[in-house]
Amino acid sequence: MSRWCITIETWPFSTGAGQSEDQKAAGERVTTHFVEALEIAEALDKAKLIAAGIKHNPRVWEAPITGITKDG
Repeated sequence: MSRWCITIETWPFSTGAGQSEDQKAAGERVTTHFVEALEIAEALDKAKLIAAGIKHNPRVWEAPITGITKDG
């Protein structure tokens, strides 16, 4: 089993309140998550689940996975 580093961006909906306020309501712009997986396909499946959780916030427009790298 290997450890994988997943990077996900959080893009907020625009409410007209300004970019910084919208981002604050959506969460951090970039987050890093570490998962255990046998191979990259399994790490990607886990990354998709994390991104789906982030998108559950009604202030989030998109949560693209921007990186998956083997840690170590």
